[in-house]
Amino acid sequence: MPLSRQSVEPWLGLSTTVTLPTHAPHGARVSPEVLAAVLYASCRYLLRAILAGVDGSRGDIVDAVLLTAIMDADIGHLDEIATLGWRYATYADGPPDGFRRPTSVRSLSDRLGVPYETTRRRVGGLIALGRCVRTEHGVHARLIDEPRHHAGSQANYAAVRTLLRDLSSRVPEVDWPEADASDVGTGEPPLRLVNRRCAAFAVDTLARIADVAGGYDEALVYMGVVEATGRGASGDAWPTLRTSSLARSLSQPVPSVRRRLDTLRTRGLITAQGASFDARPAPQAEAVVSRLAIANLKRLQVLFAQLKSLDVRLGHDRGQRPKDVPEIAVE
Repeated sequence: MPLSRQSVEPWLGLSTTVTLPTHAPHGARVSPEVLAAVLYASCRYLLRAILAGVDGSRGDIVDAVLLTAIMDADIGHLDEIATLGWRYATYADGPPDGFRRPTSVRSLSDRLGVPYETTRRRVGGLIALGRCVRTEHGVHARLIDEPRHHAGSQANYAAVRTLLRDLSSRVPEVDWPEADASDVGTGEPPLRLVNRRCAAFAVDTLARIADVAGGYDEALVYMGVVEATGRGASGDAWPTLRTSSLARSLSQPVPSVRRRLDTLRTRGLITAQGASFDARPAPQAEAVVSRLAIANLKRLQVLFAQLKSLDVRLGHDRGQRPKDVPEIAVE
C-alpha cells in the first residue's frame, strides 16, 4: 500500500498535505482526504465526550469544558510518573486531594479563550453546585464517585476505543497503537487514567474549534454538522441535514441551533443547500479548516503516544457504540 495518495475529491475543502512521523524512515505525506477523515473521527468522539459532560453540567457546554479543564489542570500531572498514574487508574481508585494542583481563574480563561469575568462567574457557579472547590491556591475539581459519573467514564472509555479503531482503519499510514482486545473483560479498566489523558486532548481541541467557529456553542453545532454530513459525503454528493434533526441529536433548542448555524455560515465553515446544510467550507475558509485538521491530527498522535507510553491497551469490541448516543439523522 502506498504511503500517500493525492485526494481527488477532498471533502471539507481541505487543500493541505502534511508530513507526519510513521514507521517509514522519512514519514508519510498525509493527504487532504485523510485529514478530513481524521477530523470526522475526532468530531464523532468529541461529540460523545462533550455531550456526556453537558448532561452533568446543567446542559451548558462551557461549564462542561470548564470542568474538564479544571480536572486536567489539577490531576493531569499524575500520569507523568507511570506508577502513580496506574495507582489511580481505575474508577474505584480516585486520587486524594493531596495530589491535586489547584489552578487559577486566569489560567483557565487564557487556556479556553473565554473572557476572565465570564470564567470567574462560571467557576463561582460550579463551586456553588459543589462541582469544584476553591482553596487559597486556586480551584480544583471535586472527586466524583456517583453512578452517573461512573457511567460517563465508561462511555468515554468505549468512545476512545471506537476512535482508535476508526483511526487505525482510516489512517494506517500513521503509527497508531494496536487496538488490543486481549484485556477486554479481564478486570476493571483504567477509566480514570484514560479520562485524564483524554481531557487534555478534548480541552485543547475544543478550544481550537471554538476559536474558529466563534464560540463553544458554535463548536458543538459545527462538530455535529461535520459528523452527520461528513460520513456520507462523496465528491459533490452530500447528505442533507436539517436544523431540527441536528437540534434533536444535540439535545439543544432549535432556535439556538439555528443561530449557531447562521454564525457558521457567515464564517464560511458550512454550506447551505436550500433549507439544509453540510460541512463544506466556503473557499475563503478552506485554509482555516485545513489548519484545524492538521492540528487535530497532531494532537491525536500526542494522545495515543501518551497512552502507549503508559502501557494502556485499548481493547475494543468490533462494532460497539457507546450506549444512549444516537447517530445524527440526515435526510
